[in-house]
Amino acid sequence: MVQLLRLLGPYVVWLYPIGIIILAIYVRAWLLASRDLRASLFSLEREVAVRRMRRAASGAFCAFGVLIGFFFVQFFLMRTFDWDKIIRPTPKPGFDIPPVDYAETAAAPTATPDPRTPSPTPSPSPTRRPTIDWKPTAAAPAVTATPQAPPASCPTAGVQITQPGQGAQVSGRVDIRGTANIGGFDFYKVELGLGENPARWTSISDVHHNPVNDGLLDVLDVSSLPAGTYSIRLVVVDITGNFPPPCEVRLVVTH
Repeated sequence: MVQLLRLLGPYVVWLYPIGIIILAIYVRAWLLASRDLRASLFSLEREVAVRRMRRAASGAFCAFGVLIGFFFVQFFLMRTFDWDKIIRPTPKPGFDIPPVDYAETAAAPTATPDPRTPSPTPSPSPTRRPTIDWKPTAAAPAVTATPQAPPASCPTAGVQITQPGQGAQVSGRVDIRGTANIGGFDFYKVELGLGENPARWTSISDVHHNPVNDGLLDVLDVSSLPAGTYSIRLVVVDITGNFPPPCEVRLVVTH
């Protein structure tokens, strides 16, 4: 506790702007989610907007609580602690180190050998030639390239999923790429269903209000899904609430 107060004490005033900025970000996210909720046409969009509003409200309350904590530290804890009693200088050691007399500890001179005494000449010894043990190296096995899954065939040019391909085997985080751009574009979403012909679809993220031309549509994380067959589809909605046939792709999740 003391270490935390010593760390936050000098900088608690500068933490207020950071907390206020974070609080403003969450409030703005709540307002955007509220706007999307009022403009939602389907139940799935409303569910997504409500979840966004709840997350933003939780973050705003947490940021407000942190600001209250900073206020409490600055105006209550910082004034009740006696820092002169808590922060003491480091005591000096209780013993003295005697000085060293370098004149008495000088090194004794080294005796110089007599140059008139001949040194024995070493006799040469034969060097053994090294033996090389050569063994042939086995050739590396050929690597067979994994065929890429073909892209899905979708009837509408502005509603296309080009990656992953039809029947692709996926794991971890999967980038979903393609095109979502039709006349009178309003928003698009990517949905996930179980099996080849799902009876129910669920949005993998929030709706997107910007059109995409041959780019990244969304990211699907399948690490928490059981292995098996799933389907994803791209739904693009115009400003009148209508949408062309979705583009569906079948995936095989492997772990």
